Amino acid sequence: MTRLKADTVTSVIALAVAGYIAHEGYALDLGTASNPGSGFILFWTGLVMAGLSTGVLIGSLIGSGPTFSLGSVFQDSRWGKVLYVVALLVVHAALLETLGFVITTFVLLVVLFKTVEPQSWGVSLAGAFLTTAAAWGVFVAWLGTQLPTGMFEIG
Repeated sequence: MTRLKADTVTSVIALAVAGYIAHEGYALDLGTASNPGSGFILFWTGLVMAGLSTGVLIGSLIGSGPTFSLGSVFQDSRWGKVLYVVALLVVHAALLETLGFVITTFVLLVVLFKTVEPQSWGVSLAGAFLTTAAAWGVFVAWLGTQLPTGMFEIG
């Protein structure tokens, strides 16, 4: 089997996903920039992703880089950590309605910062606080969406 560059394969896959996202966004109502429809964000996200994927693909085709065989793709993966993070995300989703976005997300991020790639308590708490606050600011304050407030009515 021919050895391929990792960037070539991943950029082709990303380009296919980007095409699908843009197509689905286009199938919905695009609207205009001042009055976006339901497909507006999807469509433009797909186009940006396609452009970035194309750039990586071109770079991988004209440049030199490491090659891989299909059997070695997941050789150095840390499946235990992947499954651990997926399990934490399932718990996060299960508790989201009860405890609310702010508390659940803050706790999730602290746990991730302390366990996946261990950080100090200061970095973990500050990172969790800033990330949760930024997400809340974007979704609630800026975009006006509703996030689950939970039993504590925060947000």
